[in-house]
Amino acid sequence: MAADVRLALDLANGRPTGEAADAVRARLRACIAALAGPADVFAAGLADLRARDIATNTVRHARAVAQDEVHDPAVNLRLLAKSVDHLSRYAAAAQQGDQR
Repeated sequence: MAADVRLALDLANGRPTGEAADAVRARLRACIAALAGPADVFAAGLADLRARDIATNTVRHARAVAQDEVHDPAVNLRLLAKSVDHLSRYAAAAQQGDQR
């Protein structure tokens, strides 16, 4: 997952179109689909209301990005990569029971 995030950011800076970029895009979308549920659990359990709102909106935005059409390939790769990065942190925190 982390390798795909780095690859997406590299492709966004160089060649954000083509078969390789499309494959990374598909893998990142699959990651978002897999991580969104655990990330939602983490967000819902946050005690701080502001932190909960931010985390909930981050998950919502990641889901929307995963469904978006690709208008700007570089921007899309960056948004997908950053979404996976955030959701993976939330999902890991949910597994550890970190609900600050």
